[in-house]
Amino acid sequence: MDFEFTEEQKMIQNAVREFAEKNLTAEKAREYEEKREFPWDIYRKACQLGFLGLHFPEEYGGQGYGTIEHFIFCYEVTKADPPLGNAIRAAHFGAELILHFGTDEQKSRWLPKLAKGEITSSSMYTEPAGGSDITRVLDTRATKVSDNEWVINGTKTLITNATIFAVGTVLTQTDVNANPPYRGQTIFIVEKNENVDVRPLKDKMGYHLSPLGEVSFDDLHVTDSDILGGPANLNKGFYMAIKFLNMTRARVGCHGVATAEAALEKMIKYANAREAFGRKISGFQGLTHRIVDMATRIELAKSLLWRTAWVIEKSMEDSSYMEESIKLASMLKWYGGRLAFEACDLAIDVHGGHGYLGDYDVERWARYAKQLELIEGTKEIQKNTIARYILGKEAVKHF
Repeated sequence: MDFEFTEEQKMIQNAVREFAEKNLTAEKAREYEEKREFPWDIYRKACQLGFLGLHFPEEYGGQGYGTIEHFIFCYEVTKADPPLGNAIRAAHFGAELILHFGTDEQKSRWLPKLAKGEITSSSMYTEPAGGSDITRVLDTRATKVSDNEWVINGTKTLITNATIFAVGTVLTQTDVNANPPYRGQTIFIVEKNENVDVRPLKDKMGYHLSPLGEVSFDDLHVTDSDILGGPANLNKGFYMAIKFLNMTRARVGCHGVATAEAALEKMIKYANAREAFGRKISGFQGLTHRIVDMATRIELAKSLLWRTAWVIEKSMEDSSYMEESIKLASMLKWYGGRLAFEACDLAIDVHGGHGYLGDYDVERWARYAKQLELIEGTKEIQKNTIARYILGKEAVKHF
């Protein structure tokens, strides 16, 4: 059993870390947060260096690596500054759907543009009336109007990159009579045009440099060739979405663990420098024990993180790993998200009154970290999923 990265993975880690320490500074993050702007310059620079396309095949503009290398990138940019790092990574939200399920034509059209940083993407599931429940009959409908043409109408909400995406994947109901309803859902690849209306969602608790919005479709015309993976994938959208959420949930957990470690490093540095009552505050046993508890939890979470990444990579080639990957991804997403917020909260406590001030960053990180418990399915949804694989489907059928 080997608990170390390969030499090549270490090189990637060092390269990303060097880039992140130079470009993802707290000063730049505060500037973008205050302006409520997406960091286009840093995003494009990361793309030009090949970081966001690490896990894309070379023929589509990527580097040809896998899930572990992609998670190394996610971890290092997040650890440098959690909100800024996550915003840059999330600029490709939904790209894995095209990567894993798209036709060669769909991949060739969109992945190289994403890898170069020419555009950003989005993926749209959540609806105003449904929240995390995508098993219901969706309000966003795709209606067939001719042999090859569909019309999409409906609204998706809480959509990452809503105001900046050029290409998106949207889960629609194509068969309203399907039983269960999710067997009649299809994912379409859509482009933003005059039939796509975007309303920014403002006044968020935090994470202001990542645009969030509501996306409405008004008679948006698409064709069979816009079905993700082609016409053969009609009414298979739910199943592709679940596999995609497996990756995204684990990635949220990755961001969470990295955020927690960033907060831990902040609090340790401050505790070893700050003096009160005639000594360093790291010399107070009660405070030190709280930091030690957090450090231990983070080490445990890191083990879960890299095991999950390994199992997800295996599951892409061997379906016997699929159930294990779903369980672990939900564990990592739930635990990593919670750990991030609790670590940032502890960092505020360690900093005392200074922790409440923006100059010390931990309050900004705490406001960002809370959303990690909400996106890609709430912590309650994750626990339901975990219970299904631990206790059995029959035991949790009423959840």
